[in-house]
Amino acid sequence: MKRIFILALVASAPALMAQTAAPQGPAGAAPASSPATTAIVFSEKGANGLGDLPMGVHRIPDSNVVISGHQGGIGALFGPIGMLVQSSINAEAGTGKVRNVEDDLRFDVRAKAIEMTNTIMAGDQFRTAFTLTPQPGGRTMTVTPYVVLTFVKKTEDVRPYIVLKTKVAIGDDSGKAIKYFCCEGKALPLAGLTENNGARLKELLTAELDTAINVMLLDRSQPFTRSDEAKVATNGLLPFVGKPLKWRGFTLGRYKDYDLIEFRGGMMVFSGVNIVEPGALEITPVVKK
Repeated sequence: MKRIFILALVASAPALMAQTAAPQGPAGAAPASSPATTAIVFSEKGANGLGDLPMGVHRIPDSNVVISGHQGGIGALFGPIGMLVQSSINAEAGTGKVRNVEDDLRFDVRAKAIEMTNTIMAGDQFRTAFTLTPQPGGRTMTVTPYVVLTFVKKTEDVRPYIVLKTKVAIGDDSGKAIKYFCCEGKALPLAGLTENNGARLKELLTAELDTAINVMLLDRSQPFTRSDEAKVATNGLLPFVGKPLKWRGFTLGRYKDYDLIEFRGGMMVFSGVNIVEPGALEITPVVKK
């Protein structure tokens, strides 16, 4: 069963070639400044079904929101939203009023990311490193934002994740992809997240997006030190995965009180920089034997 579970998270062969590990540097190396201003462009494409998502996810139509964690059994056929809507139909039969849960889960993550990046760029910290106006032949960072709502197994609780997939291109070089994942707070009941037109969900995603954008801009302007000696063992809930998983990664240090854990390699859909709030994962240094 473990082998089947892992395979379900592995991206397809074409995606393995496209998705690469984040740049690495020697232990203790100082962050290197970007040699030129980088233009930021936000993509409308959303998550790539071949390389960014595991099998069996449910996409909310006309949005960049996907649902995972439910795969297996009937959930893989209909998804939790389909079952929830059917449950609403059964409960409210005869009233003629079936709540459209999918509408409450929609979040225009691209529009919000553009708005928040404009606000952050108005300050001094990243003004010289980035611009929102692309220049012919210049450095361009394409950012693909999307949302992953991960159901926790055997519950109706959900962990909402913001994902920012980035690539910095220079001329004909399309660059390497680095993803940034952020989830804040404990898993919450789906019913609570969808109340009042999804007000609580939108509040959570907005806060996570602010954190993810700041970490992305920091790393893409002055890359965090990446050391093969900084290996850690983690245990807990990860993006797309509905139950605790043990996995090894590398610590990149901290952002405020968040741990920054990078899972390397393009095979797993949660590969990238995971922004981990205190207590969200068990993190243990790996000691060489």
